[in-house]
Amino acid sequence: MNEELELFLEDMNDQLSIMENTLLDISDISLEEVNKDMIDNVFRAMHTMKGNAGIFGYKTIVDFAHQAESLLDELRNNRISLTHEMIDLFLLINDHSKQLIEVTIKDEQLNDEQLIEHKNLLKSLSSLLNEEDVEVIDNISLGNSVRYRINVELLEDFFKSGMDLLTIMKYLDALGTVIDLKLITDDIPPFNELNPTLAYVKLSFEYETCEAKSEIIDAFEFVVEDIELNIEKIEVKKELDVDIDNIEIVNIKTPKKDDFSPKNILSNNFNLKVDSLKIDKLINQMSELVIANAKITEHAVNSGNTDFQEAVDDMSDILEDVRNGVMNIRMVQVSDSFTKLRRIVSEATKNTNKEINFEILGGETELDKTVIEKILDPLVHIIRNSVDHGIETSDKRIKNGKTAKGSIVLKAYHDSGTIVIQIIDDGYGINKEIVLNKAIEKNLISKDANLSDKEIYDLIFMPGFSTAEKISDISGRGVGMDVVKRNIEELRGEVHIDSKLGFGTTIKIRLPLTLAIIDGFLVESSKLKFIIPLDSIQECIEFTSSDKEEIEQKGYMTLRSNILPILDISKHFSEPETEQKRKNIVVVKYDDYKVGLKVDELYGEFQTVIKPLGTLFKNVTDISGGTLLGNGDIALILDIQKLIEHKITHKEIENGN
Repeated sequence: MNEELELFLEDMNDQLSIMENTLLDISDISLEEVNKDMIDNVFRAMHTMKGNAGIFGYKTIVDFAHQAESLLDELRNNRISLTHEMIDLFLLINDHSKQLIEVTIKDEQLNDEQLIEHKNLLKSLSSLLNEEDVEVIDNISLGNSVRYRINVELLEDFFKSGMDLLTIMKYLDALGTVIDLKLITDDIPPFNELNPTLAYVKLSFEYETCEAKSEIIDAFEFVVEDIELNIEKIEVKKELDVDIDNIEIVNIKTPKKDDFSPKNILSNNFNLKVDSLKIDKLINQMSELVIANAKITEHAVNSGNTDFQEAVDDMSDILEDVRNGVMNIRMVQVSDSFTKLRRIVSEATKNTNKEINFEILGGETELDKTVIEKILDPLVHIIRNSVDHGIETSDKRIKNGKTAKGSIVLKAYHDSGTIVIQIIDDGYGINKEIVLNKAIEKNLISKDANLSDKEIYDLIFMPGFSTAEKISDISGRGVGMDVVKRNIEELRGEVHIDSKLGFGTTIKIRLPLTLAIIDGFLVESSKLKFIIPLDSIQECIEFTSSDKEEIEQKGYMTLRSNILPILDISKHFSEPETEQKRKNIVVVKYDDYKVGLKVDELYGEFQTVIKPLGTLFKNVTDISGGTLLGNGDIALILDIQKLIEHKITHKEIENGN
């Protein structure tokens, strides 16, 4: 796919996303609350799609979009009233538009099923517009055509607009038929007086179309300041002679410099669409640059040359700014990607006859685009489970003293250098006894197993585990939750379930913000170097002799009247303890828990490029990766989540300490 088609596809997807989001917003409120801005949003998205398709000459998309646009135009001008059936229809139109775009850019044809859907949607639109059924052949007939005489004079600075006439003519050709095109070159000066940056030509042609005159004018909207445009409506007799007695003229003059126009109110800021592969390559190169900078910094420190060290420090500061900028390119708000989940809830509620309010909180939270793409499928499965198994029917909810309408909340927020995504429903909840008995029945645990609530809920993530009494179209096939957990863990994340029978369930997912580079803190223990993610560090304190006595007696130390469990890194990784006069405690936090990591040396902040350790270290659960230091040594990146979970498992941490 060439670059132009990629940009076309990306822009079309953006418009479809806007349309779908707005339609879902409309479906969440009563018809009386729907305002003109909402209808206008859907209309503009459809109009832009039609224009984009017209530029590429994709007539099928243009004709389909035109019919949908016509109904939207009737709605926004209050000539017809919005109904729930129309909202459902436009959601189907949105889905079918995606199919049309995909088929068209692949230069394929609609299959039989898609063609039937295409015809049915057009018939539905025609019916709502009180038109006769639309016949689908090679392209779609939409009424009687009108012929215009169009004259276009390029002003001298036309080429500075960045537009070209070929694009405009392609668009017009998709909406109608260009006839008798003439290029008028009378104003081109002699060769020795020719300025190649200036425009001297005029165009004249006849144009036949079923579109309104405003559509023709819109084709020139981006060059309105750089042309003189005359459009004359002409009547065509059977002999195809022009009736000059019935001429309607539209003359768009060039605005003055201080005239109000779209160009004059545009901001200097603009969105630049870049191939994601280019961004990935840039981030990889940035990673290598960070490693190279670490080596230079090491040489600078060892050189004893203060001027050299200062120059390297300046370069490191600039590199950090550049690194942050590059990493932010791939950070996007999660709300745009969560639209799919809103649609799933909307469709699932219809299939289950349940009333559910779905709400997204923290949609402005940013996450690496790569992470978002990989987390969407697990979220889809979790949401479907909440709809199918979590939320009760209205009758059962009312009987249990709840509101008839259930609630599912998708909440995203940052915490300790990670992003947390919670799926919270106020449904039936999870019956621990049923889960436990099912696990025993499937020989997943022994009958005398003494499990905590967390350990019982974690059984749900085991392969093939399901408590569903029947299989539905939405969920309950005994597969999926194990895949959910595996996909999340592959992103260096974690997922936990908390539930209260009769009141609802919360599924909590915690993910790293990015998969490439983090700010770390370099420490040493037993002559091994470790990286601690900087965002997880609360403070660093000196390990005193009194601390040592308290830890040996109690297994923890007291920090400002609070109990702080201590994890000795040397002992944890079975390394011999070194004779070190001064040791340190690094206080780290994950979720609601804190732990003190006992280490030997503190070296300070270190920009860390995360490198996988390979299959040899796949069972080392407390290490999330490695990185190269400036001297070529390898430092292991500590997985703070796993280290704290180790303490929790050994009953050494109380929640909130």
